[in-house]
Amino acid sequence: MKKAVYAMCLPVALLAAPSALLAQQNNVVKSITVKGTVEFTDPKSSSNIIWLLKDNFSGKPVVVDSCLLAKDNTFTFKIKQDHQGIYTVDALHWDRATFWSDADVKMDLRGYDTSFYKIKIPHYNYVEGSYDNNFINLMTLNGELNYRRMIDEYNMEYYAKKATDTTWYGYMKNTKKYNPMREDFSIREEVLTRSYADRPVLVYALRGMAGTEAGARYDKAMQLLDKLIARYPWLSEAKQLKQTIITNKAQAMKLKTGQPMPTVKYPDANGALAGLEKYKGKYLLVDFWASWCGPCRQAIPKVKELYDEYKAKGFEVVSISIDTDKNAWKKAMKEEAMPWDQLLSDNKDKTMEQFQFSGIPTLYLVDTEGKIMERFTGYSDDAEAKIKESISKGTKAKASQPASVPMTGF
Repeated sequence: MKKAVYAMCLPVALLAAPSALLAQQNNVVKSITVKGTVEFTDPKSSSNIIWLLKDNFSGKPVVVDSCLLAKDNTFTFKIKQDHQGIYTVDALHWDRATFWSDADVKMDLRGYDTSFYKIKIPHYNYVEGSYDNNFINLMTLNGELNYRRMIDEYNMEYYAKKATDTTWYGYMKNTKKYNPMREDFSIREEVLTRSYADRPVLVYALRGMAGTEAGARYDKAMQLLDKLIARYPWLSEAKQLKQTIITNKAQAMKLKTGQPMPTVKYPDANGALAGLEKYKGKYLLVDFWASWCGPCRQAIPKVKELYDEYKAKGFEVVSISIDTDKNAWKKAMKEEAMPWDQLLSDNKDKTMEQFQFSGIPTLYLVDTEGKIMERFTGYSDDAEAKIKESISKGTKAKASQPASVPMTGF
């Protein structure tokens, strides 16, 4: 008899689930508790601090709270809010996890990097929370897997080229992949976006989806934002994000092919301000990098070869670091011994916004008249070929519609 009752109730429970979820997403949550642990602390620090940041979608998260890690390596935050939104826990500035604040959450962070080569790129952290919070878990995992695949493919190509046996490199170069890396990432992103299309947490994905050029992807992102704004009047983040996208698009128009390279001045290693105007009459490669960026430093030997080959033909390079640790920047400069001018951004966020990049290395090729010819995200064989061709042929920048420029990441 009990089995019969259970069988009859199950379909009713399943039918009720969507209504429950709808009620949940329309409900404004005024407070939640955040709990977590940190496995490893910084042995060089006398106090290990945990920060709580809120994403306001204007370009930079705001610190709203902080606490010292307890002796048992635990931490707790109480969030009081007007409505749910995107928050991030930053552990010791070494590890982090992002979540949607519509229910209590729990997380276990690794914390300090104990590896021999330390890098402040957080590994994947799963946050226990609500159904909507799982969207962030899945989006974060997708991005992490894409990043790891990018590093793997880059390293494989690098070492394959160095091998005396060319079979490996030939296979990599000529074999068509079932799904190229970017396509693989986009397929998963599309499925996740469709699955959560009517839920407020979708705003998390739309931060980097729009780009800054008119087109199908841009239009789709703006349409989804408008739907969120109409459906959730309390979701002020959606309104702010829309304005940020519009602002970034206006800035990106200043970086189109044929536009003058923006005038900037940054301090050099001696603290003296220097700009780019002295390179007028030469081809210039402006390389945005950082000491902690593996792909940036792997690209430096290739740029050196390019510089040595074309310097006599009127080619120059300037590296602009977005390091926030001046000593780390100077140490990396000494190790890499780059024979061209080195500048340090005095405001990383402003530089990333002005030049519209979220990943490094990002490089701009500028012609002899000081106009933008090409923008490269990462230093690749294709980028190198285009630079060589431009210098060899004496090409000038042409005013043309470029591919979509990714909006500044948050």
